[in-house]
Amino acid sequence: MTNHPLRLGIFGVGRMGLVHLENLARLARDGEIDLVAIGDRFQPTLAEAGARLGQWGTPRAASEVLQFATPEAMADQCPLDACVVASRTEDHARDTLCLAGRGIRVLVEKPLAGSVAEAASFCAALGDACHDLVQIAFQRHYDNAALAAMRWVAGGRIGALQQSHHVLQDKNPTPANYQSSGITADMAIHLIFEAMAFHNFELPLSVQALRFMAPHYQDRAGEGANVVHAFCQWADGSLAHLWGSRINNTGYDNGFKLIGTAGRIDVGEFVGDFGPVTARLWTGTGDGEPRGVLREALTFDMTPTTPDQPDFHARYAAAYAGELDGFLRRVRDGRPGEPGLDIGWKTMLVAELAERSSREGGRQFRLVMADGSPPRSAADALTLVQDAGSSPAAPLSLR
Repeated sequence: MTNHPLRLGIFGVGRMGLVHLENLARLARDGEIDLVAIGDRFQPTLAEAGARLGQWGTPRAASEVLQFATPEAMADQCPLDACVVASRTEDHARDTLCLAGRGIRVLVEKPLAGSVAEAASFCAALGDACHDLVQIAFQRHYDNAALAAMRWVAGGRIGALQQSHHVLQDKNPTPANYQSSGITADMAIHLIFEAMAFHNFELPLSVQALRFMAPHYQDRAGEGANVVHAFCQWADGSLAHLWGSRINNTGYDNGFKLIGTAGRIDVGEFVGDFGPVTARLWTGTGDGEPRGVLREALTFDMTPTTPDQPDFHARYAAAYAGELDGFLRRVRDGRPGEPGLDIGWKTMLVAELAERSSREGGRQFRLVMADGSPPRSAADALTLVQDAGSSPAAPLSLR
């Protein structure tokens, strides 16, 4: 444990990085941390972040917060306790390895890497002893509406889970120069995490997906599709349907439904461009009791947002703040990050196979090793995708 304010840095201060930077500035103003460094490979992005930091204010003047063009320089010149990595997806693994390899705790944005091959290379280079240094930034793990649903499920309120439906619809096309690993992998990884969370992060037995291009859409990321439907099925037969779309002009939409043998849960029904997030628990199946009785209903306000903040900010601003607070508590207490690296490679495995399935007409992939066992490590995941015909990436190494 440490009693002094943690020395924090952030590398990658673009669209997602600014969300984290604003929360870091808040924590610095509250005396919870000492924000000492920001960095980005793109100088105009770094300059904009420095200007924003000056507006938000911290105990250090913005000019005193050091700026770096590489994570190596930041790690070598700043004695950091922890760092947020929100650089481009293609740099996540490399930047995290640079920092965690020096013993610095890291909160890295999802996905962990650009491919399962790169994730496996990252885990091998980092070594088992350092795995606890890394937390994957799945903000849904800290979302109050989702946490309410998790409590209801854990309490047996809906019985055994039979099926779930998860939706993510953007209200705008991707930004210019947006980097995507494909619409299925890019959008579905959020929903994969959500679905797996209600299965204790057990990998599904199979995954398959279909992708489509609907009209009236500017495909800035070159994804070649704007609607995806993916399906994950577990060994017990329970099924998750994941629906991603880039074209919901009436507003950002995110929610899920959990259907069990004794009831159902509905979280985040669409309420227009801005409105409350609801979580509703229904029970009763008609077997000696009325069907569909509303037992509990909770409401969570969205966060007021501004035009320069990303579409998802209103829905998940509180979760992003909770995620960072949770990360720092674990750093102070010397506990592993949550979600950890195992969740990082597992969600990547499902997302990569779903992306490939969507490009191969809905081909079904089974997530079992040659001996019939499930993948138990990132190395196993790599073997699985290689057997399916995917190409490995170049290995990563500590520098």
